Amino acid sequence: MSLFGFNKRTKHRNFDYIPRFYDPQKEELEERLKKYDDKDIDKTELAKNRIQAGLRAKYRVDETYKSQVKSKSNRTLLYIIIILTLLSIVIIRSSKFIEFLEGI
Repeated sequence: MSLFGFNKRTKHRNFDYIPRFYDPQKEELEERLKKYDDKDIDKTELAKNRIQAGLRAKYRVDETYKSQVKSKSNRTLLYIIIILTLLSIVIIRSSKFIEFLEGI
């Protein structure tokens, strides 16, 4: 006999997870076929579907292009860091900067 339920065990949680198989090529083919099969859809629905397909296609970019853009941006960042470092060294070693610091 437990007082206030201190010895009571809690039940574990059950999850109802059903794994699914995802085939992107099959889904793309079904969408294309559905676009031509549905003749009773009005013009606004067709426009929405066309916009959605365009947005999805925009995010499927060639991986080599992505890596080229990424390496170019990394190179640009490295150049900026080097230039700023050299510029700061020149400013710190200048006599005017040293005189300014002594004046403070």
